Amino acid sequence: MARTADYIAVYDVSSDTERTRVAKVLEGFGIRVQMSAFECQLTRSGRDQLKKRLADLKLETGFVYLYRRDALSRRVGIG
Repeated sequence: MARTADYIAVYDVSSDTERTRVAKVLEGFGIRVQMSAFECQLTRSGRDQLKKRLADLKLETGFVYLYRRDALSRRVGIG
């Protein structure tokens, strides 16, 4: 069984067209938790595939960051 890790993907993109393309890629890999944030559970190959797909977009008006959640970190909901 392939090992997975939890990631948070966040983006800030000015162009509506680029923003839509980023969201469509991320929707294929994770769950939207905020307008510009996704939670993803990825294998190593899934992470590499996601990074390649995002790099292939050649963003000109923003960025995407991918953060790995530590195994000891917990999600805390407030409100």
